[in-house]
Amino acid sequence: MCRIIKLKNLLHEILGVFIFFSTITYATKYAGEFQELIVGGRICGMGGTGVAQGIDPTAILLNPANAPFINRSLHLMHAENFSGIVKNEYGALVVPKTKSAYGIGFQMVSVGNIKLTTLPDTTQQPGDENQPIPYDTVFTRDMILYLNAAQIKSLFAYGVNLKIYYRNLAVLTGVGGGMDIGLRLNLKNLNTGITIRDFILSPVYWNNDSKEYISPKVSFGLAPNIPLTKINSILTVEIDLVKDLSFNELKLNTGIELAYQNKIYGRLGKSGCRYTAGVGLRYKKLVFDYGLITHPDLGLSNKFSAGLDF
Repeated sequence: MCRIIKLKNLLHEILGVFIFFSTITYATKYAGEFQELIVGGRICGMGGTGVAQGIDPTAILLNPANAPFINRSLHLMHAENFSGIVKNEYGALVVPKTKSAYGIGFQMVSVGNIKLTTLPDTTQQPGDENQPIPYDTVFTRDMILYLNAAQIKSLFAYGVNLKIYYRNLAVLTGVGGGMDIGLRLNLKNLNTGITIRDFILSPVYWNNDSKEYISPKVSFGLAPNIPLTKINSILTVEIDLVKDLSFNELKLNTGIELAYQNKIYGRLGKSGCRYTAGVGLRYKKLVFDYGLITHPDLGLSNKFSAGLDF
């Protein structure tokens, strides 16, 4: 009987590995771009880092294992990305227990006022005498629901996000789902974390009978905390490495935060080639964060978020 049980467990592990590598093989390069926008004023101000030391409900997106270290809280965010072209809304609730935590999050990314054009003479090529003219305006919208569960065991915490998403590209709609897994190690003044996003599944089923797979990504974070007792502050530094497993892409995110009396926060960072900055203010159980992200071609992105501990 023991041998049968061991064989069944081995088969489950082999099946999991097979599904994982099948997803990598058939992944589409930009299938998961709709979930790449950074959420949360704190995370955005720190260069998109938070795999190892997230402290508010936005951090479950970077590492599901962050949840047990977050106060019971609600967090909301509104973002104007790329000079206001792309809108991004996010809301999350995390409820920690003694050795575990549960959370739920919802994200929506939308682009409006997209003009559809046609030619006065569709039988001819575009030119000075046959310039495109708009005939309709449409929008796109991507929505993602996150269901989070995490648990602490000794110095480690591990967690999982189950994701359901709906995509509306005006001319095409699709649905899908996926899973993120994460691990976090907490030491006295050093936190580390690792996440595999879109670990298995993560397909997008389109209404034209086509299908795409989102490429898995591995993120590793290292975050030392340095007490500055003379000025009653804590300096947090984080470095995150993000590797796309299907394509030859490696991204480095770095961030720094100075927290004065756990009330006033200043932040700087870099996400790939984009520089970031941010500030935060905590008053009793309320927290307000602002993050700014630059882009050399697409302009500025502004992230406004607020949270409530209860």
